Amino acid sequence: MFGRSVRRVLVPIALLSLSSVAHAQMNEAEMGSNRLVSIGIGGGVSVPVSDAGDAFKNGFNAQGFVRFNLQGLPIRPRLDFTFSKFDVKDAQLQTAGASGTGQIFAGIANVQFALTHSGPVRPYIVAGLGAYNTKTDINGVPNVSGSSSTDFGINAGAGAVFKLGSMLSGYVEGRIDNVYSNKGMINADQVQVVPVTFGIVF
Repeated sequence: MFGRSVRRVLVPIALLSLSSVAHAQMNEAEMGSNRLVSIGIGGGVSVPVSDAGDAFKNGFNAQGFVRFNLQGLPIRPRLDFTFSKFDVKDAQLQTAGASGTGQIFAGIANVQFALTHSGPVRPYIVAGLGAYNTKTDINGVPNVSGSSSTDFGINAGAGAVFKLGSMLSGYVEGRIDNVYSNKGMINADQVQVVPVTFGIVF
């Protein structure tokens, strides 16, 4: 009698638990994010700010990342590779016919934290640190050729993932990169750039 009563209580609880787990897995699958490893590819505009904004025009960026899914946790480690390129402003060159470019290539260890686990659009925040190679090339200015330096930097930002298909998602992300440049790229202690990126995750 007692065993039958226990079964009457436990069986519905077990079925409800299994249903909840299945629903959570379906939510993950809807965004193509239930895999252990996901790959993201994107590109967009990069906006130099502060001292970098005085030296460079707006440029473009490319991004690729490998993201690891920790089942049941809102935190997802990411390994990012980013590239930004800019033209030097004419006022900085001060020489007729001169030209110049600046670029930043980075390898960054990031952590992505999901703010929600359901719905067609899922916002998140991201932050991390890594190595940034900054480089400038100058042409047409006497005794000036440019510089190159690899330095420590940090980044932080926010984004959103949205459904494109059963195993494919899109994303939009804005971050700020802060590179402790040792006065290599623009003769300043820090280089700050805001990349805004659109891409896909599969």
